[in-house]
Amino acid sequence: MLNDWRMYTDGSGMEQKHVAWHEVLKEIAQLDGVTRTLVHAAYGDHVDLVVGGGNNGKVLVQWKEHEPVEQHFVLAADKQSAVMSTLVIEGSEVAFPLSWCVPLEQVVPLCGDLLRTCEKGEPTELEWLPVEM
Repeated sequence: MLNDWRMYTDGSGMEQKHVAWHEVLKEIAQLDGVTRTLVHAAYGDHVDLVVGGGNNGKVLVQWKEHEPVEQHFVLAADKQSAVMSTLVIEGSEVAFPLSWCVPLEQVVPLCGDLLRTCEKGEPTELEWLPVEM
């Protein structure tokens, strides 16, 4: 079990070190789009997980791997669309493709697996899209 995460949340406004994976997951599950809108967790220099939003039960999930090469992914619903939606992140409404705004209830178990293993896996109802930086 991976229990040495660094975590920043806008709810606390500070970075915590040596955080257990289940504590990060608890913060993700509490995203509400009002007072808790961002969780950024990093495991060493290997991976970063960012979950933002929470308004209307939707969140944006980003995953970045640094080794062997840097790769950046966003979690998306199967159906791609040009329709945009907004999520509140750190007090600002930010527009994202609607397919990137995924249900928090689906994200929590997926993030639990991810935080325990440091591997993004292949979810069944959602998909990881590579993002070019």
